[in-house]
Amino acid sequence: MMKWLAVSAVILYLASFLYSRRLSANEGRDERGKMILYKSRSSAFPFLLGGWALLYFANQYLHLSYLQFQNSVVFLVVAVNLIQFFYLLFYRRQY
Repeated sequence: MMKWLAVSAVILYLASFLYSRRLSANEGRDERGKMILYKSRSSAFPFLLGGWALLYFANQYLHLSYLQFQNSVVFLVVAVNLIQFFYLLFYRRQY
C-alpha cells in the first residue's frame, strides 16, 4: 500500500514539476505568466511554514526517529509542490 502511495506521489510530483517548468518556459516571460507563478508560489509557501512547524512539534513531543523525520520532510516538500501545482492550475484558468 505504501509503495503505491509513494509511486503515485512521485508521479504527481514529476507531473507538477514538468508543468511548472513548461509554464515558466512558455508563459513565464510575459507579465501574466510571472504573476501566475508568483501567486502560486506565494500561496503555497505558508503550507511549507505550517508543515515545518507541525513537523517540529511532532518531533519534540513524539520523538521521531531519523527515518520518520526524513520521510516527513520528503512528504512535506512533495505536498507543498503539489499544492503549488493545484494553485498553478487554478490561477492559470483564472487569469
